[in-house]
Amino acid sequence: MGLFNQATNLFDMFVSNDQSEEQETLANRAGLSTSDFRKVAALGLPAILHGINRNTNDKAGNEDFNSALKQHEDVDQYQSIKQLSSEVDPQDGDNILGHIFGNKDGVTNRISNTVGLSSSDVKKVLVLLAPIVMKYFADRKKEKNLDNTGVQQETGSILGQLSNSVKNYSKNNSNSFDMGGILGGLFGNDSSKGTTDTKQEDDGLLDNVLDMFK
Repeated sequence: MGLFNQATNLFDMFVSNDQSEEQETLANRAGLSTSDFRKVAALGLPAILHGINRNTNDKAGNEDFNSALKQHEDVDQYQSIKQLSSEVDPQDGDNILGHIFGNKDGVTNRISNTVGLSSSDVKKVLVLLAPIVMKYFADRKKEKNLDNTGVQQETGSILGQLSNSVKNYSKNNSNSFDMGGILGGLFGNDSSKGTTDTKQEDDGLLDNVLDMFK
C-alpha cells in the first residue's frame, strides 16, 4: 500500500491543519514559519494541481505525466508521509515545476508579489510540494491500476476535491490570514520574461486558482 490513502487531502495536510507534522517539517526545510509556508502552499498547491490537470488533458502531456509517475512510485522507500517530507528532493521538485508550468519563474514571482515573500522563499516551498504531489498521484495510479485515461480522470477528481477544501477553508478561516488580499494581488504586473502564449496559459491557470476561493 502507498503512503496516501483515499481520505488523504493534500490541501488539508499542508494548509488547513496547522497541527500537521508534515507541514512543520516542510516549513522548517524551507526556512519559513508555518504561517508563511501555508500562505505559499494555499496558492501553490492549487496552481500545481491545475497545471497537472491542464497538461494531462493533452495526449502528449498525459503520456509524459504517466511516464514521470513511474519514477515516483518507490512505495517501499518511505515509511510515512513525514519521512517523505523530510527527504523529498528539491532539485527533483524544480524539474517537475519546469514541466508543469510554461513559465515557472513567472508563477513563482507572482505568488511572491502576492504573499509578500521573496521569490526565493516561494520557490523553496514549491520545489518541496511538487514531488509530494507526484508521489500522491503515483500512489493513486498504482493502487487503482490506472491507465493513462484513468490518471487523467483522477487528476480532475482530485482537483474537484481540492476545490471543495479550498472553499471550506476560505469560508471557515477568514481571519487566519488575509486570503482575500493574497488572491486579490495575484494578478498584478509581472516583470518576468516569457512568451505571450506561455504567460496567457499560466495567467489562465492562476485565474482558475482565484475562482476556487470565491
